[in-house]
Amino acid sequence: MADNSTDPVTKLERRIKELNEKFSQTLLFISFALVVLATLKDKSNPSTLDHVASWWSISLFPILVGILPVKEFSEDNESWYRRVRCAKVVLLWIALILIGVGASYFFLAAVAGSFR
Repeated sequence: MADNSTDPVTKLERRIKELNEKFSQTLLFISFALVVLATLKDKSNPSTLDHVASWWSISLFPILVGILPVKEFSEDNESWYRRVRCAKVVLLWIALILIGVGASYFFLAAVAGSFR
């Protein structure tokens, strides 16, 4: 019997769980960020924050797809778990890049004094 700490399926399950937690944390962050953005839009020129809103809203799609419980489609299948892990990594990077672009627009709006 294989040791669970060296079993490839167990390692992949653990990594997929970690990625799911990162997706949950990212979703929580983007939810609060969009609430802050909506609050600031009321107090500033809304057009200055449109880029931020669009990038952050688009980032929701890879986050939501990444949270889907696709691991269960083929339970204890190493090759399926590897594909799931790779897909989740790619989706998380896409979401983080979109959030980063939106954050750069947010920073530029803050430097330009759009929040007065």
